[in-house]
Amino acid sequence: MRVAYFGTSDRSIPVLESLNKNFELVLCVTKTDTVVGRKHEKRETEVKKWAKINKKALVEISGMKEDKLKIIDSLIMEKVEIAVVADFSFMIPEEIINTPNHKIINIHFSLLPKLRGASPVQFAILQGFEKSGITYYLMTKGMDNGPVLRQVEHELKGDETAEKLYKSLFLLAADNLPSVLNDYINRKITPAEQDESKATYTYSPSHPKNTFIFKEDAEVNWENDDEYIWRCIRAYTPWPIAWTTLEKLENSPLLMVLGLKVKPNKDKNLKIKIYEARLNTDTNENTDKENKNQNKNFKLKITTLQVEGSKKISWEEFKNGYLEERN
Repeated sequence: MRVAYFGTSDRSIPVLESLNKNFELVLCVTKTDTVVGRKHEKRETEVKKWAKINKKALVEISGMKEDKLKIIDSLIMEKVEIAVVADFSFMIPEEIINTPNHKIINIHFSLLPKLRGASPVQFAILQGFEKSGITYYLMTKGMDNGPVLRQVEHELKGDETAEKLYKSLFLLAADNLPSVLNDYINRKITPAEQDESKATYTYSPSHPKNTFIFKEDAEVNWENDDEYIWRCIRAYTPWPIAWTTLEKLENSPLLMVLGLKVKPNKDKNLKIKIYEARLNTDTNENTDKENKNQNKNFKLKITTLQVEGSKKISWEEFKNGYLEERN
């Protein structure tokens, strides 16, 4: 079976490997190179790198409107029978969906119809789900509303970052993909319509009606409880990284509980990225004043952070360099 793949990120490589091992993968579609850094160097997507190494036909696109015909021509030229999409940044129009004989299957990283949109893994963490998973469905012109072919559940441990959860789900998707495609082609699966009454969507608080995540969304709201802030830190790893400012950190319950404040000679407008944190749940962890206070009140403990213009440091290094006892 001649297959095409639409994708971009490095985390999608297990899906590519699965398709290449079990089917005749003849075409990869990915984003054009991005320009990064002060030197404006071009960066290839991991899918492009993989396609070049494995000598696969490749289509690079900057947008669907301008590149739609190029994609259709390539699908026809390579005699693609079915296509698979995962972690792709573009909405795919019907003309492309209808080009392969068996249409296009999308791999979505939630149990649809819950968490339709671009950020299902992050929102599963933000909302404290105990269970997530993947959905294989037939693409339509709508957003993640096509008929479902199969779902695979995945239990959450409750301490995953988005990066780790994506990795787990992509491996799960790759493992189950061959049986899904074969059963679908051999008509052993009856596509099931989604229940629209149960549909939910990911969203950006800073950009209404957008399902992507933006940097502004990752600013820590210290009015939230410690558990939700911990979820935010995990959900926004590896991007865009939860952040705050020295001024807002000083007035947060974290420093209030610890009896600490920012040293007066520090620029309180400096931004702080929070890379790692944990919740102190062990009530016996009370060997010093900080742990006693945190266990009694605010249990979040930051372990790794980065002050704007500096390298990553531990909480102890940050405390020694930027904080002092509150009067």
